Amino acid sequence: MDSNNFLKISEFGRLGKTSRKMLIHYDKIGILKPAYTDPNTKYRYYSIQQIKSLAMIKSLQAIGVSLGEIKEKYLNTNMKDYLKNLKKEEKIIEKKFAEIQMAKKILADKLNCLEEIIELKDEIEFKLREMPLRYLVYSNIRSKNLEDLPPVILSLEKKILEKDVLVMGDVAAVKKSSKNKEEEEISLGIFSKVDKSAEGVQNHKFDKGDYLCFYRKGFFLDGENSHIVEEWCIKNGYTVVGETVIIPLLLPFLNIEGSMYQVQIRVKKL
Repeated sequence: MDSNNFLKISEFGRLGKTSRKMLIHYDKIGILKPAYTDPNTKYRYYSIQQIKSLAMIKSLQAIGVSLGEIKEKYLNTNMKDYLKNLKKEEKIIEKKFAEIQMAKKILADKLNCLEEIIELKDEIEFKLREMPLRYLVYSNIRSKNLEDLPPVILSLEKKILEKDVLVMGDVAAVKKSSKNKEEEEISLGIFSKVDKSAEGVQNHKFDKGDYLCFYRKGFFLDGENSHIVEEWCIKNGYTVVGETVIIPLLLPFLNIEGSMYQVQIRVKKL
């Protein structure tokens, strides 16, 4: 064999962005064996065509397919099964991509909120934002002690399918409008993309539309800001048409000094 027609393991690894140690491991477990191994020096040599095989192995590993599964499903198999397995992996990639896109959006929203908080002045600053259709799957609570709230959230998460939760682990509270303030209750819950009432779980629908947003300290509203919301609406030609939503921007239930909460109030143009 003329070794000049092959790539040394270091060259092959550099082209395939894979370490020499990993290539030797692939060889030992039978995932990707060299095109030729010198019987005297034991040096490993690879063909340029094997770059495609290496790329496929790394792609499958990137989406969580184990080396054992790769060996079982993609080596010494017929074309029909190979195609069938690849289609399954394609669906996994699509799901992971959607999850990454959602994670990116969540991160962008958090960064945007935190940047706004840092730049806040002493007075309350209002911003009008369009929000998507959401359902808050909730439980009514009477306690205003934040230490009593985590069990409520854990119970709700067990009742909701993960695929339906808008943001897993993210919570919000709603203060329902009532003329009798002594009977007011706080509804604490998790945002869902779908209506879960058919499954025996309480949820509150928040329609797509404009929400007046601002920031404040403290999870529970005490009505101190109601007059300035009314003043903003009168000045800008809006009216309040929904309940107040309070969303923690940092880790919920942690006593972080300076923690802020975003308040969202559904409004409508007159």
